[in-house]
Amino acid sequence: MWNRLWHAFDGLARDTLWTGVHDVMGTVAAVVSFLLLQYTYSEDTAVYGAFVGLYGVVAPLGSLTFAGPGLALIQQRIRFNEDLNEIFRSFVSVALILGVATSGLAVYFGWLFIDLSMVEIILLVVSELFFNSMIFVCSMLVQAAVDYPAMIKVRMAVSVLKTAAVIGLYVAGVFTIRNLAIAYVALYGAYSLWLMFRLLPAVGYTVRFGRPSRRASRSSAVFAVPLAASSLQLDGDKVALNAYNFDAQAGLYGAAYRVVQLGSLPLRVIGQAAFHRFLADDADRDNYQLRRSGALTGFMLAVGIVTAGAIYLMLPLVEDYFLAGRYREATEIVPWLLLFLPLIALSGTPMNGLLGLGRATERAVVFTSAAVVAVVLYVTLIPGRGWQGAVMATLGSEAYLAVASWIVMVYYQRQADRLRSSQVRGVMAR
Repeated sequence: MWNRLWHAFDGLARDTLWTGVHDVMGTVAAVVSFLLLQYTYSEDTAVYGAFVGLYGVVAPLGSLTFAGPGLALIQQRIRFNEDLNEIFRSFVSVALILGVATSGLAVYFGWLFIDLSMVEIILLVVSELFFNSMIFVCSMLVQAAVDYPAMIKVRMAVSVLKTAAVIGLYVAGVFTIRNLAIAYVALYGAYSLWLMFRLLPAVGYTVRFGRPSRRASRSSAVFAVPLAASSLQLDGDKVALNAYNFDAQAGLYGAAYRVVQLGSLPLRVIGQAAFHRFLADDADRDNYQLRRSGALTGFMLAVGIVTAGAIYLMLPLVEDYFLAGRYREATEIVPWLLLFLPLIALSGTPMNGLLGLGRATERAVVFTSAAVVAVVLYVTLIPGRGWQGAVMATLGSEAYLAVASWIVMVYYQRQADRLRSSQVRGVMAR
């Protein structure tokens, strides 16, 4: 039984274990930073709301900058077996260009909507959209050259650096958002340079920059657009709350969202570990991607329901030990956001199954349409309802994504099966 579980789904258990350790470390870093920011700004939840709001701006642009090129290069390696040095030259160049462009956009939108100083906005944006983006792309290059656990080890260091920065500044008595941003820039910058010029050459890359190929630019866009749309759908509510002057509510909503993010940890772990298993071309078997998507979704749905129930039962402990002081009111928001967890389980896997069917463009259309639905709901519901409107909009857009993803997945799986059957009949007729 243990061997069957360990080797099921092409060894998913091993990669899930590595991803779980990484995400636990990331969660610890997020919890520590939240708690210390909460204590530091305990008398002004609006400051934490502005901090969360800025990351709501950064997240969609970050998907354009590093998640898109990073995931696209893995597809180029796994599905098309492209040369490693060609991958480096093209995709690192794409990430650098996008890092500069999106940093400018994020600073502008931060200046428009977020109540932080311009210095704080610039430093946080540069740390995330330039240096952290390069770390992510470098980690994916390590996966392409070595394996999945090696990539996870590279990304674990980011959580270590983040936790060290937060605790170090707090112990030194100089913990502020500005000093935290300075520490992020310094630490992420030094680590990204070490990865680029020391680690990557050690695993077989030649550090050479140049004009990205059209194929790299196109595949990066195919991945980046849906990821950015998904981030906008998930994080646009915090930006909208700040934009409509619900700054204090944005702080409470962000705190509640942190609690729910803890519950989504198992789902994120499984989804990240399973992602590259859908990239191979398996067009020779009927219903292959649909069956794989269904099996994994059923398991993830059970995990999501159990996790949501566990967090609901532990809300008194969460209120006493995690959401203290002025943030205690956030416990009223958590039960509503918990409905988000089963919806995440339903929508993620079929979207990856579309990649296995070669339907990356159609996948991007579904994600983009969900983002449009989310934005319309944010603009419609948040002005008159505050955080209640944000919850309604988030759940509504995620429900739309879950339904649309399965409809599109079933449609294109059947289309692929019909095409395969007609090709087989044609070969037999000849």
